[in-house]
Amino acid sequence: MAREKEMKERTTSSTTMSPAPSAVLEFRGVSQYFRGPRGGVVVAAENINLSIRQGEVLALVGESGSGKTTIGRLSVGLRKPSRGQILLDGKDLQKYKKAELRRKAQYIHQDPYSALDPYLSVREVLERPLIYIKGIKEESRREDIMLAMLDSMGLEGFILAKSVYELSGGQKQRILLARAFVIGPEYVVADEPTTMIDFVRRTEVMALLSGLKRMMGTSVLLITHDVSVASELSDRVAVMYRGEIVEDGATQDVLKNPLHPYTLALLFVTPENLMKRGAPPAVSKHVNVNIPPSFEGCRYSFSCPYAFDRCRKERPTLVEVSGGRKVACFKVTG
Repeated sequence: MAREKEMKERTTSSTTMSPAPSAVLEFRGVSQYFRGPRGGVVVAAENINLSIRQGEVLALVGESGSGKTTIGRLSVGLRKPSRGQILLDGKDLQKYKKAELRRKAQYIHQDPYSALDPYLSVREVLERPLIYIKGIKEESRREDIMLAMLDSMGLEGFILAKSVYELSGGQKQRILLARAFVIGPEYVVADEPTTMIDFVRRTEVMALLSGLKRMMGTSVLLITHDVSVASELSDRVAVMYRGEIVEDGATQDVLKNPLHPYTLALLFVTPENLMKRGAPPAVSKHVNVNIPPSFEGCRYSFSCPYAFDRCRKERPTLVEVSGGRKVACFKVTG
């Protein structure tokens, strides 16, 4: 079928790439500020320098409110940054026309119940992007593409006739994935794709997302607070704390040998580690305080047991320490 041929061509091209793939997406000094409810400034993201390579899955990990979703929305043009530049395929995101940008980049929302119109049919959900974004006029070609996508989701073709409200939660999540990938985008944001489903369905969705990424060569920004999800799906991990990237590196390097005290704290509060005794010092005094925008020191210094005078006076920047491994911590970089 046409869709299978297109997928095969994309997969073949990805296998002939150079050993160092170029960046599909780049954040250059990006900051995002919002006005708070009392008129103050809320820092959602500050001085973000981040890149995602072709065919790579980058997991953006951190607590709720750390700025992960803001980064995801900025990366597909749903918000304009307060400062800095975002490049997609080397072109400023702000210079893309809306239709062109939607062909290249898609966003998968975390809640399939609110992201999908319950009164649309599955056919309408999948066919509209093919018509209005991809511009495919031939009905038979659209049919082939939709059936191939459903097959890759483990769903039968007859589901096209069903309304969204007739689907189970797991089926809704699959259709949400299918809607994003059906047009063959270069870049996809998956915002907490396993949050709204049970453990069994979560495993299935992770396998589907991994399979789609391999089959289509798509670059993926995986937003998650779950370290176990990041460990299973991602090639790289970037850790966010209060709007800043504090650590970035290959997934296994970061998870097996965390350099930043906050990364260690995140790793400790997994279900497996919560059963163990003896929390390391880095997590024993984790606190949540209101930090004024004018504060110039490390934001984690209020919680970090290793903080010293410099940490409270100067903001550490993300520094490469070895082989692409980066960390923003004076204890590590000196």
